[in-house]
Amino acid sequence: MATSKLEDGAEQAGRVAGYAEEATDKVKAIAGEAVDRVTAAAKDAIDDPQRFAKDSYNSIAAYAREKPLEALAIGAAVGFAIGAIWKR
Repeated sequence: MATSKLEDGAEQAGRVAGYAEEATDKVKAIAGEAVDRVTAAAKDAIDDPQRFAKDSYNSIAAYAREKPLEALAIGAAVGFAIGAIWKR
């Protein structure tokens, strides 16, 4: 009788260990997916400003090539405005 209870306890402990292992595996899988999603979102957040700056630079450079005198005048006006603000 005592041996039977020990065997039952050992069997239940084995089942609990199996359930715990399954739960651990599920948590690892969910955590891995979450890390992947966060990593992808972080990369997108970093890439967006870089892409915006690159696109803006390309647009400004194309405008300056097409209309160099206007681009020079705009640059001079911006420089003058910044200089006037800076002086104060």
